[in-house]
Amino acid sequence: MSCSRMAWRQCALHGRSGLPLSPLLAALQPGAAVTGRRLAHNDARKSSPPAPPRSSNPLINPPASTRPPPLTVPQRSTAESTFQYLFQLGKGYLRFYKDGLKGVWANRNLLREKLARTPADDRPSIWRPYYVPRTFSRADWVLLWRVRHDLLRLPLFGLMLIVIGEFTALVVIYVDGVVPYTCRIPKQIATGLQKAEERRRTAFDELEARFPHGVLSPRVTPGLARNHVLRSLHLAGTMWDRLGFMPPGMWQVKGRLRMAFLEGDDRNLIEDGGPSQLEPEELRIACAERGIDVVGKSETELRGVLGDWLRLTAAEDLTERRRRMATLLLTRYVANPVSEADSGGGKATRIPG
Repeated sequence: MSCSRMAWRQCALHGRSGLPLSPLLAALQPGAAVTGRRLAHNDARKSSPPAPPRSSNPLINPPASTRPPPLTVPQRSTAESTFQYLFQLGKGYLRFYKDGLKGVWANRNLLREKLARTPADDRPSIWRPYYVPRTFSRADWVLLWRVRHDLLRLPLFGLMLIVIGEFTALVVIYVDGVVPYTCRIPKQIATGLQKAEERRRTAFDELEARFPHGVLSPRVTPGLARNHVLRSLHLAGTMWDRLGFMPPGMWQVKGRLRMAFLEGDDRNLIEDGGPSQLEPEELRIACAERGIDVVGKSETELRGVLGDWLRLTAAEDLTERRRRMATLLLTRYVANPVSEADSGGGKATRIPG
């Protein structure tokens, strides 16, 4: 069976059997360009996943201000006229965007306070994106990256809000890349997740069609591997899929930084409490950032899958951890796989779709 169609657990263990690092996996290492990853939910693991947390763990969950504020809009039936309804609807969206922008500045101030308490030789730097300060919790690490993300998008989005005003909600659904995360309406987030998962399925279908013997094949070049990761994690615009190529530098700008974030996030997730301590919304964000489908999945299932990811990528040796992450990132996740070992030594069951 192709490694790209194996369950995460089987493929990760497969790579540990002495197979050399292919150019594909080496291409995803930070030393060359970056790291990768992915996990599996194996039916052989019969233990029940941990129960959801009863209270928020501030070491692992970033402040609520790093996520979009509640969106309150009027019901159509409560308005006396269409004009009144549209007017109140516009005010609701405008209030939402103002609260989202306030969140960006509040998060910036929180980060500045944290950095002021951090020793000068332990502070993060854009020149060392993989370095996690010793004094940073997982919540601090996530806050750092979300503030960077939102501040970069603030000037253009602020201009849109000034020019378009309450009609911004009609436009931003089509331009996710310019909207700070705190200003994304629920429909925009849901549509983005659906598009990302559809694109990921297409990317894996094409990868498996071209390389039926698996991602460890020497025919899988570094450039092809990087392009697959960019598409699978929905980091580059879909326009490049239609054009049939990725522009030079996209991996360094998008892929490398995402892998830097995930490498530190994995380590801090384990140290500060694990998936069981994540709030439901943070759980879904963490899974989506790793290329794990979340649409239609239960909280219990996502906690189990994220726990598998962390177990499969856990390794003391940094090179081994990156190798596992790269292997998993280039492996399609298959739920409840039935392997030859699981079936008692009988004929292996082919995993559909």
